[in-house]
Amino acid sequence: AVATGTPTVSAAGSDCGNGSYQVRSGDGWFAIARRVAVEVDDLLAANDASVDDVLVVGDDLCLPAGADLVAACAGSTYQVKSGDGWFAVAQRHGVDVTELLAVNGAELSSAIHPDSALCLPSGAVATGPAAASDTPAAASGAGTTSYTVARGDSWSWIAERAAVTMGRVLAANDASATDLLMPGDVIALPAGAETPAPTTPASAAPVELAALPSQGPCWYSDTWLAPRGNGRTHRGVDVFTLHNQYVYAVADGRLSSRSWDQPGSRSGNAWILTGADGTKFFYAHLSDFAPDLSVGSWVEAGQIIGWVGSTGNSSADHLHFEIRPRGGAAVNPYPILRAAGGCNQGTPYTQPGGWTPAKG
Repeated sequence: AVATGTPTVSAAGSDCGNGSYQVRSGDGWFAIARRVAVEVDDLLAANDASVDDVLVVGDDLCLPAGADLVAACAGSTYQVKSGDGWFAVAQRHGVDVTELLAVNGAELSSAIHPDSALCLPSGAVATGPAAASDTPAAASGAGTTSYTVARGDSWSWIAERAAVTMGRVLAANDASATDLLMPGDVIALPAGAETPAPTTPASAAPVELAALPSQGPCWYSDTWLAPRGNGRTHRGVDVFTLHNQYVYAVADGRLSSRSWDQPGSRSGNAWILTGADGTKFFYAHLSDFAPDLSVGSWVEAGQIIGWVGSTGNSSADHLHFEIRPRGGAAVNPYPILRAAGGCNQGTPYTQPGGWTPAKG
């Protein structure tokens, strides 16, 4: 119970223009901000709140522009298929279209693109044959226990703590190593597996980049936690280079979130790339995205995913680049980027199809 006189946050519901988040047990302002990839000051401003305001389980919070709506989902997600519309998706999952629009910060006029992910309201169920699941399917009878995926988990890390091979865990879930695990997913453990404690290793291996994030020439400096407007601090590194230079995947992984440039957007056109171990790489201010890529696409290190630009809250062409090891809090990417070499100064990386792009 909340003590008399303690400020609380009122439910926001469908009044949110950028999507909403339903408070869960154990949530706090800073934890929610990290989960949806925004600054806590922006989250507080979107709710006209302060850090002293009490969060109550079940309250709906408004999300600021640029939030990772899929990570904010209280329920499951749905991958859009060709021909889908808001009413069809809502009907397929047994929810009201206004609820579906609210959790996605959208309007009926908002376009939805095939292969992008939509957040489903709590209580959504698959009521039609075309509904899809975004989590690995547990093989019936293959495992004796189940495990709920925690932030930072990967197939190999779960297998190591369960004292079984990764191949057996994948087989128990009819999955492959490229299938993305998300916090809250329930997977099967094979017979004889130990139940892993959902903890992150005390000394995780340092992040190493398999490719550099942009084509050179470039220049950058250590601006970690440098002050920004509205009390924000810088949580990445700004790589300044020429307009429309290539932006590359720095690791093999899946494109797990995309933000489109729109009025009020801070990040502009942006990707989140999630590596096999759950590490997230955030790219912002792109001039455009590479064609034929969408949320859920698997990319290889060195693959072109977009071009350097100045969209969003930006005054010059550059790439804002963040690293969140195992999906946790952002860390200073400057020493990691410097150790890797900064940007690709030579011939552009050979692409998965075997062709080498011309120099920018």
